[in-house]
Amino acid sequence: MNRRWSALIVGGVLVLGACGQEDAQPAEEETDVADHEMDKGDHNADDAAKEDEPESSSVDSADAPEAASGTASPLIAQGETTSFVFNEAGKFPLHCDPHPTMKMTVIVEEGASMSGEAAVEMADLAFSESELIVAPGTVVTWTNQDEVEHNVAFD
Repeated sequence: MNRRWSALIVGGVLVLGACGQEDAQPAEEETDVADHEMDKGDHNADDAAKEDEPESSSVDSADAPEAASGTASPLIAQGETTSFVFNEAGKFPLHCDPHPTMKMTVIVEEGASMSGEAAVEMADLAFSESELIVAPGTVVTWTNQDEVEHNVAFD
């Protein structure tokens, strides 16, 4: 379990760091660097350009829809994300509509150690966490790692 949390935290830090780098450099400089690398015959420029493209932008509590019973995200393809903000204390059981055996529960409680943002992977037809405890106001982002489409649907 600790390895999963460590991997999720490291992944979140890397994503946030990448988002900060995009804001720090003007788009023109990125294009010039990519063009310069292509002139050198460096095929890594394509990879660098793909890394700069956000799979979906970082979501803050103002942008993410609020988690509520009966709501669901649209289907997301491999590499795509969906997010919800959890403002109210309580238990939020959820599942994937196309794969109802994929289930997890987000528990929102005052004083929880995880707050701000949390990440959950969807891989091998399962959520990476069966239970996630977060503080009110936390934005949880799910990333689909499977080749099939998934969603997040609240019971």
